[in-house]
Amino acid sequence: MINRGHFYCPHVKPVLIDCNFVVDASNANGLGIRSLKGQGVQDVFMHTSSTPAVGNSGLMNPNPGNGIIIVKFAENYNRYYGGFSGFVSPVSGTPILVASAGVTANLLYTIVTVGTTTQAGWQSLGLPAGVTAAVGATFVATSTTTATGTGVVEIPAAIGSGIVQMDVIGDPNTTINPIPMGQSPHVGGWLFARCLAATNSSTTTLVATAPAAGSSSTSGRKSSPARLCPTTATGECRWPRTGR
Repeated sequence: MINRGHFYCPHVKPVLIDCNFVVDASNANGLGIRSLKGQGVQDVFMHTSSTPAVGNSGLMNPNPGNGIIIVKFAENYNRYYGGFSGFVSPVSGTPILVASAGVTANLLYTIVTVGTTTQAGWQSLGLPAGVTAAVGATFVATSTTTATGTGVVEIPAAIGSGIVQMDVIGDPNTTINPIPMGQSPHVGGWLFARCLAATNSSTTTLVATAPAAGSSSTSGRKSSPARLCPTTATGECRWPRTGR
């Protein structure tokens, strides 16, 4: 029998917690990442080659091994349902001056310095109409040409982020609802993930691997908020009943 346009699910008020950050092991902030964005995520810790430092939560980066990602949520949650992840490739690291070296037709470029190159100049290189020239904006060169000004571009890194798979380690349901201890509430669940890549070109065994520096990672997790779930003396979770 068809469902007649209706889906029923026992998950009550699930939330999606997503974040974005740039992998940067050498950053002096000691967190292994930078530019963390995403409401609901307090900290992301990765391996750092600098001195490990304290994050937004007031907790020290434990400096996990290469390829390990530690996510510290701002709140507690009752249940982990699943998640998704993806990487944005870093650039090559080789600057190309648009006024001298210029661009080559049909190749992909990312702006790393807007400089004094005008909007019209960027559009003459291939930046789509209506897109404002900005650091990170990407375009395909429409011809082999140059543009005046001090603008700089780079091509994507040859191997991209270098990561072929990301997985969650352990059972997140055991770490997303920590018990308050001591003088601090210690609220905010934890999630542990791992980035994997082939050992080398001839050995395809996947091992924990740090994403290429400058890779931007986006991930999301579906959970149920703990604060919406009243708990009985026996620890049973009872959702408020609505309707008849």
